[in-house]
Amino acid sequence: MYTQQKRKERRASNVKLLAMAGAFTVIGLGTNAVIQADEVDQAPIPVEETEKVSSDTTETTKTQDAEIPASVDMVTQEQAVSTINDAQEKLAEEVDAAKKSDVVVNQSDTEKVTINDQNATEKTNAMLKELNDASLSVNEAKEAMDIIHADQEALQESTSKMETVRKDALSLIEQNKNKAANLQAKIVISDLPDKDYTPEYVSLEGLTGQALRDAIHQNQLAYSSAISQAIADQDHLTANLRQQLEAYRQALADYESGESAKKSGIQWTNNTTVVAETAQKMTGNENVVDFASGSLKDAARYAIQSNALNQNTDAQFNDIFKINGSGSVLIRNTSNGDVRLTFSNIKAPSNTGTYVAIWGKNNGAIAWGVFATYSGTGSGGNTGEGGNTSGGWSGSGRILDFVRSYDYKVETTGEVATFTFNDIDNDQLISNLGGVEGAKNVEKGKNVTQSSAGYSAGSGDVSQSSGNILDSNSVRWTWSQTAKRTFIGSHSTSGNNSSIVAGIFGEDSMIAIQPEEIELSFKKGVVTPPKIELSVPNYEVKKTPTIEQPPTISKIKTSTKNTTVDTGVEMDLFMSEMMTALAALGGVIIKKHI
Repeated sequence: MYTQQKRKERRASNVKLLAMAGAFTVIGLGTNAVIQADEVDQAPIPVEETEKVSSDTTETTKTQDAEIPASVDMVTQEQAVSTINDAQEKLAEEVDAAKKSDVVVNQSDTEKVTINDQNATEKTNAMLKELNDASLSVNEAKEAMDIIHADQEALQESTSKMETVRKDALSLIEQNKNKAANLQAKIVISDLPDKDYTPEYVSLEGLTGQALRDAIHQNQLAYSSAISQAIADQDHLTANLRQQLEAYRQALADYESGESAKKSGIQWTNNTTVVAETAQKMTGNENVVDFASGSLKDAARYAIQSNALNQNTDAQFNDIFKINGSGSVLIRNTSNGDVRLTFSNIKAPSNTGTYVAIWGKNNGAIAWGVFATYSGTGSGGNTGEGGNTSGGWSGSGRILDFVRSYDYKVETTGEVATFTFNDIDNDQLISNLGGVEGAKNVEKGKNVTQSSAGYSAGSGDVSQSSGNILDSNSVRWTWSQTAKRTFIGSHSTSGNNSSIVAGIFGEDSMIAIQPEEIELSFKKGVVTPPKIELSVPNYEVKKTPTIEQPPTISKIKTSTKNTTVDTGVEMDLFMSEMMTALAALGGVIIKKHI
C-alpha cells in the first residue's frame, strides 16, 4: 500500500521529469541560457489523475487462508483477476471439505467476465458478493452435516448397546442347550419393525443466501431433535431388555442352585414368634369354661384336639388371641419375612367369646384353630372337628360353641411364589378366594374337590395343619415370579364342630421356581438425515488490455527570464537524466532547436 510519503515522492518525480525535458530542448542555447517559466506552453501532468491510473495502492483481498471478502475498495484489472481467482481457490477448498462431509455441491456453468479499467472494482465486488455468499452457505452446510454425522454416531452407539443385549441373550440360550428341555425355549427373541423418527424437513429448492442457510440450520436442528428422541426411547428399551435378561439369568441360577426354593414359600422356624396387633393376646389361664381346669388353654385344647385329644396332635396353645369381631396377629421371623393374619366374621351361634390359637413347628407350616365358648345347654355335637371318633357329647353351663365359619386374610412381607392351604378336612369348604388369581399351576390333594364354590373335602382323613408336606387334604398355588402377596377367603364347615383348623405354607411351599419365559423384543430407531445440496458460482475473469497513449509536450519557448540552467552540471549526469526522462515519456523524439 502506498503511503502519503510515497505520493509526495511520486509528485516530486513528475516535476523533475518535466524540468529535465524542458532543459533538453534548450541545451544548444549555451551555458547561460535561461528558460522563462511564464512562456512554457505545456499542461503539467495531473498528479491526482496519474495516481488514479497507475497506482496499485488499494488493498484488495485477505490472505489465501482467510475467509472470502464481500467487497474491496478499488482494484486494477490485474488486482481484480487475482482477487477473484484467489477467492475461487479458497471456495474450492471449502467445497472439497464440504463434499467430504457428504454435502452435495454443484458448480454453476462458467460465467465469463471481462473487465476494464472503468468497471474493475464494480465487477469484482459483484463477483465477490456471490463468492462470499456461496462460501457462507458451503460452510454452514458443512457444519450442519458434521453435527448430523455426530448425531448418527450417537444413535449407532445406542443401537450397539441394544445389540449387546441380543448377543448376551443368544449366548445364554446356547449355554442352556444341554440342560433340561423346558429351559431351552425360555428366552424368545423377536425383532419388531424399526421405528422411524424422521421429521419433516424444509425444502432447500430455490433458496439462496441467508434463507438457504436458515433452512439448512433448521433442518439440522430438526434432525438432532429426532435423534435425541430416538436415542432416549432406544436406551429406555435397552435398559428394560437388560433388566429382563438379568432377572432371567438370576432366576435360572437360583433354580439350578436351589436358592429359588428358599425364596418361593414360607416356613415356621425355631425363631418364629407371634405378637398381637388388633387381636387381644390372652394368657391362657383365663377361666372361661366349666370343664377340665376351666382355663382358656384347656378350652382350646379340647375344642381343637377333641375329647380324646387325638386330633391335630401338633397343636400348641401358647399363643391364644381373642377376636372381637375382627383381629390381626403378626407372625414374625419366618423363613421369608413376616406374615400378618387377620380373622373376622367368626360365625358361632350365641357365643360368649371367639378365639384363635396360633402354632407351628420348625420347617413346617403356620397353623391355627378357631374356636368359641358358649353359656347354656348343648348336645349332639362333636368336640374337635367332624372326624372325632369318640362320639357325641352334651352338656350345660359354660361350654364350647359350634363354629360354622370365619374369614381370613394372609399378608406376606416377604416375596413368595407359592401358597398352600393345608388341612381342608371333614366336610370343610374354602371359598370366596382372592389373591390366587394368575397362578400358573394349581395342585390338589387326592381328597380335595374343586368346584365353582371353591375347594372342599369329605369326611375321613385328618391331616396335620402344621405339617411340612403337601398331603391329601391340601391345595397349592404356584406363580412364575415371587412377589409380596395377599390372600383372602372363607373357611366353613357343614357339621357341628367345636373348631375349624387350617394351616398355610410349609415345606411344600418351598419349591424351586423355574425362570419365567421371557420375550425380548428389539426395536431400532431410525432417522433419515436431510439432504443438503447447493450450488456455487464459477467465474472466468479476463482483463482488457490497456493501450497507453504518449503524452503530448507543448513547444517550450525559451526566455532569459527567471529560470536558468546550471551549466556546472556534469554532462554525463545530465545526459543520464535526459535518457531516463525520455524513457519515462514513452521514447518521444524531441527536436532540438539550435
